[in-house]
Amino acid sequence: MSSNINETSRILEAVSPSLLDEADSYEIKILDGLSKRELRTYIKEVKVINPFSFDPAPFLGDEPIMDLPKFTDVARDLIADAQRREGVIDTECVSLVQEYQPERFYTFGDEVISTRVLKREPARMSRDGKSRPQRGSGYSHEFRSPTTPNKIIVIESRPIDHRIEFTCWAKTSTLANRRALWLEKLFVTHSWAFQVQGADRFFWEDRGPDELWKHEEQRLHRRPLRFMLRLREFEVYAHPVLKRIDYHVSTA
Repeated sequence: MSSNINETSRILEAVSPSLLDEADSYEIKILDGLSKRELRTYIKEVKVINPFSFDPAPFLGDEPIMDLPKFTDVARDLIADAQRREGVIDTECVSLVQEYQPERFYTFGDEVISTRVLKREPARMSRDGKSRPQRGSGYSHEFRSPTTPNKIIVIESRPIDHRIEFTCWAKTSTLANRRALWLEKLFVTHSWAFQVQGADRFFWEDRGPDELWKHEEQRLHRRPLRFMLRLREFEVYAHPVLKRIDYHVSTA
């Protein structure tokens, strides 16, 4: 009895769960042309594989896509370019880092700018930006390709709001205050640079309280600036066009 149970278990475990998934099955029916009576039905399993590795870029045309890493890269390039245009030499340029690094501050010079994400949430689509969170994805557009004639590519998107903090660190309060005002003006006047690279919305929210950060003998002045960034995330689905074939057989 025990042996039969074990063998049954092995048989059940060997059955792939995908065989029971109707979404991967095509139904073929052969009908009598006169009586419309069903002569034979075949269920053919065909695994639908997405050949595009979930990358939406090929289906968005010339529309740029921005994610958090790209946003940080654009911010870093903007900060560096502004200093070069002001005539600051490379060795004295203030850099942008992810949060405050564990390195000793002297490795950055007298100043450094750090960035971090304070909040990431579904976009609040009310007029005042405080209610109606957009939790689900909505239809964006469809795409057809001659290389996959039996597939309809459906692109969906959803807006995501981010609260980004940029913090100016400096050895003196004068340097920290000057850099905070410089960065605020730079991002406000160049918000278009983020939008043309794919940001749906980018604006300055506020400036946090001035802080004096102490660690052993190290004293740093901290000035945080907070910005709102809205990005659109895209999802790609491949749907088969052909799901059923009916053959009408007639002797006439």
